[in-house]
Amino acid sequence: MMGSMVVRFPDGSKEFRYPEKMLVEGDVVWHDGERFRVISVNMDEKDSAVVIVEAYSSIGDMLRSEEGAIHLVEISA
Repeated sequence: MMGSMVVRFPDGSKEFRYPEKMLVEGDVVWHDGERFRVISVNMDEKDSAVVIVEAYSSIGDMLRSEEGAIHLVEISA
């Protein structure tokens, strides 16, 4: 299993420890107090996961906050 993956946020890319379950399109992730929806998961030429996300919010999010979202753990530089 992979040790890390790159997540491309609207404001830049960050590297994270790979979660227990493979991310798939439609998953909701939580990072820096915000929810994001996974729009694609691809493998690069090194067989590392590259995940593209977009901001995800709805009226229900105001009530649920981080509930149900996968928490991403950033890898220290």
